Amino acid sequence: MREERVDIAIIGGVAAGTSAAAAAVRENEDLKVVLFEKDKFISYGGCGIPYYVEGLAKDYKDIVIFTPEAFEKSKGVDVRISHEVTSVDPNNKFLTVKNFNDYSENVKVYFDKLILSTGATSFIPPIEGLKIEERIFKVRTLQDAIRLRRFLDNDHPKNAVILGGGYIGLEMAEAIGSRGVNVTIVEMMKDVMPTADPQMSEFIEGELKRNHVKFLTSTQLKFVEDEEDSMIRLGTTNGILETDMLVVAAGVIPQVELAKKCGIHLGKKGAISVNSNMMTNFDDVYSCGDCATAYHRITNDEAYIPLGTTANKQGRVAGRNAAGRKEEFKGVLGTAVTKIFDLEYARTGLTYKEASKQFNAGMSIIKSKSKAHYYPDSKEIHVMLVYEKGTGKILGSQMAGSDISKRIDVIASAITAGMDVEELSTFDLSYAPPFAPVWDPILIAANVAKKGI
Repeated sequence: MREERVDIAIIGGVAAGTSAAAAAVRENEDLKVVLFEKDKFISYGGCGIPYYVEGLAKDYKDIVIFTPEAFEKSKGVDVRISHEVTSVDPNNKFLTVKNFNDYSENVKVYFDKLILSTGATSFIPPIEGLKIEERIFKVRTLQDAIRLRRFLDNDHPKNAVILGGGYIGLEMAEAIGSRGVNVTIVEMMKDVMPTADPQMSEFIEGELKRNHVKFLTSTQLKFVEDEEDSMIRLGTTNGILETDMLVVAAGVIPQVELAKKCGIHLGKKGAISVNSNMMTNFDDVYSCGDCATAYHRITNDEAYIPLGTTANKQGRVAGRNAAGRKEEFKGVLGTAVTKIFDLEYARTGLTYKEASKQFNAGMSIIKSKSKAHYYPDSKEIHVMLVYEKGTGKILGSQMAGSDISKRIDVIASAITAGMDVEELSTFDLSYAPPFAPVWDPILIAANVAKKGI
């Protein structure tokens, strides 16, 4: 077995791994930084996958950020695609690597510092007959998206079932439905977007109905059968469905097999437990991205909220620290936004359901307009503001409607700054009829919340 030594070894690319690699080299360009990726893609916008599937991005290359060659040239990182790390020894500081470009080669790589950015993978529920093949798809990687897009382009299915009504399931419902396919969502919880409060899920369900997307909530998939006429037969607790294709969007789980085998501690939801420096329980081993936990700014506890924004920030901190700096990742609020047809949904911090488990929580829900009521294209906005009774501390917010992405960022900023609803109600927000009512929906929600403190 060939042996070599590197300063920093990074396992996994995409958001966290490439951010870590680039940050490490920027911190110290004399270091030998090697990134191992078993796929052929190392850097792409995973959040762009639904829009590639829909056809808004014409080619998969449109969502590729760096090819391996371009990343290596511009960032000074040794990139090795089609290389799978098969084992890690954090005590003796080496890893073994299988080179799929040359199946005869296995390499033993000694490292000074190691960064695990192995990401997450689609959760495939243990359901009879459910496996990813032919007309059954998962949507996690760019390779998954290419396969799904090719099927839609070539086979022209008429009907699709999506298992899961969360972010990915809803975005795929729009992507596939916009191509003229009849879509049915199967969701085991009682509402779609089950991480939202039911008052918000109600608006999403209304938008699905307006766009002729069927959804079966409180429904479990029991079995999957391939039929001879190229149909898939699905047995559910709500009857039998027949479909041309099935998309599994039942959530993700962190890929932690390597970490688990070598004694790296796991935390929330089985993700790799890290401190604020992105360090694991081994001094020279870091982790970041969708395989790692994060500190939650409100609960002051470990959380697992896999988002691309978090992965990029964690990767930068891990890379800098592995290269010699001492830097902290300050934590997350889980701020996110998505679009379901013409409805936008966003959240930050805790939902009312989540907040009520730890705080004496209150909430205000208001309906307003995105612009002055007389201005063309002024649309409804629904704002939920969650706060702590007695103190007025802002715990979270959800919004559904139009023009909400920067409004949710205002709430995220207020939470980060430790503000309460009284302070939020005094914000000097911009006003002009094309952009907002004179009383912005955020201010209205804050003023209503003040009455419940």
